[in-house]
Amino acid sequence: MKGSVGFNPALKREAFSSILRKRALEPFDDEETSFTKVPCVPRPHGEDAGEKSVKMEIEQNTELYRFAILMDTHGRRAINRVFDGAEETTGKAVAPTFLLYLLLDDGECTVAEFCQACGEMLRGEGWTGYQAIQAAWEATPVDCSQYLPNNLS
Repeated sequence: MKGSVGFNPALKREAFSSILRKRALEPFDDEETSFTKVPCVPRPHGEDAGEKSVKMEIEQNTELYRFAILMDTHGRRAINRVFDGAEETTGKAVAPTFLLYLLLDDGECTVAEFCQACGEMLRGEGWTGYQAIQAAWEATPVDCSQYLPNNLS
């Protein structure tokens, strides 16, 4: 990432995570980038409400979106079916780790920083089950096995 921050054991885990989180979000605060943040209010309510609200938003405004970011594998599949059925769109639903991959792909961080940030995201959000880990790496063509413990790579 710009002004690269390597892992410093003297930094507390929370401080290091905070630094990475701020750096990961910087491109979204830059008014000259092509990222747009759209909060989706969970309607309808209940189980899978967030995924359903994102799907409804994509169905209504497909052409406005390049990425839909959500962790739920089934939700991503449903949204990808919407994107696939739409004419003239290149949209895709991806896991949150893909946002960090965009930074790596753009040369804004190293592979080690990318892997460490993804590991922190997965642990911090509690996405540590086997299926969650598989879903997180699904659209990310990076092998993080040398940077993360086996249960996260």
